[in-house]
Amino acid sequence: MSHSTSAPVAISGVQASLEASSRYTFRVDASTEMGIGHLMRCLTLAERLARRGGEIHFICRDLPDVYRGQIVANGYHFHPLPPAIHPVDNSTGPAHAAWLGASWQEDAEQSAAAIHAFGGTRVLVIDHYAIDSRWQAVLLRPQAALICVIDDLADRPHDCDVLFDQNYFADPAGRYRGLLPASCQTLFGPSHALLRPEFVAARHPLRQRNGQIRRLLVFYGGADPDNFTGRTLDALAPHLGPQLELDIAVGAINPHIDRLRACCSGLPHVRLHVQSNRMAELMAAADLAFGACGTASWERCALGLPAIVVIFALNQEAPTHALVEAGAVVSLGTAADVSAADLAAAFLRLADDPELCCSLSAHALALMHSTESPLEDVLTAAQPFGFEGLQLRTATLGDAAKLLAWRNQPEVRQFSRNKGSIDFAAHVRWLAGVIDDPRRHLLIGWREDKPVGVLRLDENGATGEVSIYLCPGAHGKGNGSALLRALEAWTRARRPAVTRLLAEVLDDNDTSHRLFLKNGYTCLPTHYEKRITR
Repeated sequence: MSHSTSAPVAISGVQASLEASSRYTFRVDASTEMGIGHLMRCLTLAERLARRGGEIHFICRDLPDVYRGQIVANGYHFHPLPPAIHPVDNSTGPAHAAWLGASWQEDAEQSAAAIHAFGGTRVLVIDHYAIDSRWQAVLLRPQAALICVIDDLADRPHDCDVLFDQNYFADPAGRYRGLLPASCQTLFGPSHALLRPEFVAARHPLRQRNGQIRRLLVFYGGADPDNFTGRTLDALAPHLGPQLELDIAVGAINPHIDRLRACCSGLPHVRLHVQSNRMAELMAAADLAFGACGTASWERCALGLPAIVVIFALNQEAPTHALVEAGAVVSLGTAADVSAADLAAAFLRLADDPELCCSLSAHALALMHSTESPLEDVLTAAQPFGFEGLQLRTATLGDAAKLLAWRNQPEVRQFSRNKGSIDFAAHVRWLAGVIDDPRRHLLIGWREDKPVGVLRLDENGATGEVSIYLCPGAHGKGNGSALLRALEAWTRARRPAVTRLLAEVLDDNDTSHRLFLKNGYTCLPTHYEKRITR
């Protein structure tokens, strides 16, 4: 894959459309103030999409050279936005609006221009606390077939097709109530966390922890502007010795590297790692970690690493409290209230309580029952197909809960082959099987931001078997006929080998009998049939 540091020459017509269909664009920034977690999880997602043949572009305004170099080294296109040339009034924007480095209008215009210059994009991924629905809707909607937002604040409205939040909450959907379009697909929870490949690999096999602490890891993120790393080192230093080793990890943008290096040089059992590519190895080897909440929380949980955490920002409070309630971490509270004595006391408490360490490890692992996020599946599969004001998109695992609720409607079960209520686990297994089968297609229809129905097309050579049901509130509005017409158009465009549609209808399902007859299907002894003309 080629890369550049400036926008490629614009292309147009059929070539542009074909190239844009595999193009994924990220709008993300990183800095000492913002941290690097947003960029890291975007790079993880970019790597997964690139493995599937995607062309990757990054649009960034505030990005240290080391991370710009990392983007380019991976073979991705990098498009820098110009710095703001005048003070920006972001008083009416989100709480973190100042992080954008420009007004939302300027940033949206510049981002849209960059996307237009390289020929458009299929998917736009936004991971930025300063961006909300105004930026997304006004200028960027025309530039992307699909908009995905990665968020964990739930503090502003979004105009997006996919919302991804990997944090742990008892009611994640409730946090975003009123902030998302009704048609938005949502992926919630740490089981979907965007783990880098090395963390997934480190779980197989995962060593059995016995609660004994022989090796510590201190990692407060890539920036750590207040040098909490140094404060923790000072607190732990009196307890270090031949039986206790300490690894300290910092990012390249940490402003205290020289001071930390000098401190570590005089301690024989302390190792300093700067911008390490061995974080999974360090976490797997550690028996206890000191750190912040954020992306690293899910990396620690994935490896069952017990952790003592400190809260550095307001947005970390709720997920930290949720992790404490889940029994997965020990929290010392807000950084401003944590002393060296608190850090040392927390360490000594866990060092004397192997049972607690084992409990923290087990509860952390329980949160990460999966390590393969379906997000890349959503972004590669969910390409809307429009027809007569109705849109069809491919269902994904992220739709599992919605599909189950619709399928379990009594009026749907009544005319299904399986009339019983289906439990969630069985439903997910079935849905995963459908998604993995290239001959089966499950489509959701939307009109005016509301779901109207579900279609399934099962291919057998030139024949496609059709099944259909409507969503709650969609009956009596002509949606059944609209869905069948849209399916025919979709089949012509996407499945040209299918030349015949058939549908089996139960004898007492009068509504479906009328629907298929009305839409030109021929009634045969065992099924309805319709030829597709091209």
